[in-house]
Amino acid sequence: MEMKIRRAAVLMPVLVALAVLTGCGEEKSKNLADIKVEKYLTWNSAYTGLSLTVAPKTEVTDEMIEETLVSALAGYVTSEDGIKDRAAELGDTVNIDYSGKKDDVAFEGGTAANQSLTLGSGSFIPGFEDGLVGVMPGETVDLDLSFPTWYDNDELAGQAVVFTVTVNYIYPATTAEIPDDVVSWYTNGEYTTMEDFKVYCRDYLEYNADYQYSSAKEAEVIRVLETIVECEKVPDVLVEKYAANVRASLERQAAQYGVDVETFCTYYYRTDSESYTAQVAEASARQGMMFQYIANKEGLNVSDEELDESLQRFVEENRLESVEVLLADTDKEEFREYFMFEKVVDFVFENAQVTEY
Repeated sequence: MEMKIRRAAVLMPVLVALAVLTGCGEEKSKNLADIKVEKYLTWNSAYTGLSLTVAPKTEVTDEMIEETLVSALAGYVTSEDGIKDRAAELGDTVNIDYSGKKDDVAFEGGTAANQSLTLGSGSFIPGFEDGLVGVMPGETVDLDLSFPTWYDNDELAGQAVVFTVTVNYIYPATTAEIPDDVVSWYTNGEYTTMEDFKVYCRDYLEYNADYQYSSAKEAEVIRVLETIVECEKVPDVLVEKYAANVRASLERQAAQYGVDVETFCTYYYRTDSESYTAQVAEASARQGMMFQYIANKEGLNVSDEELDESLQRFVEENRLESVEVLLADTDKEEFREYFMFEKVVDFVFENAQVTEY
């Protein structure tokens, strides 16, 4: 299954693909906790007291929520819900029909219906957008304009034309102008009022801010740790386990795009599947083994009780059906490793000298 984990962006090769490559063939167990990782790793300096640099966590504001909701919902407003009781103003996004004519003859590309245009954006030729300021929805106006001399159509460059434009309605610019019906339609009835949807939006943005900050922490911890540790070999048994997971992940991603694995890798990763698997797996192996090393040294391995608690929390945070469904086609031990990785990242970060930029 494609694990829907909250903090997978940076540690995706370790936490989702869980891929590891190359080895010495001495180990029997496929679980990191059972591998004697100490004999494969050489540390050049301590993993505590590291200098880490990350961007500060994003603060979610009311303005951010407003902008997000207007951006998400305004485009779904129709003529039935659009604003029609005031004239269009500079900065408004309007829905228009228009027809352009030169010498009373319609020219190619000059006619369209139900087009969105933000007045003041400079998307249309000079004078077009200014000519719609003050026009009431439902009103039709003729705009006497000229194409600029630098226009890329030689037949129209510098020519006088007339655009007949009807303003159908104005798109909402604030959440107060978006009807609750739009919220209900957009969320399939899960939220029926804008106020309820704002609460959800705040939760989502704060969740996303946590995710982005966690990703930044993880990326920086991995980056710095990899500069102080050497890993010459990885057990073959881990190769067999994680390379298969990488290939399975590639198959799922390719299926989502409706292409085969090789086509997906060529266009998405600019390489063939075998090379990609080897590259991702080897990097993941080194990361996984160095995390396991720190977990062993600092007592950060996940107990059975912790694992059960973490799985339940994981299911609730990701709005999954149940732990049983989550584990239907995923080895429980893979989650034990995932939660161990989280603990190690937090430990290294908390025991580092952190600078925000």
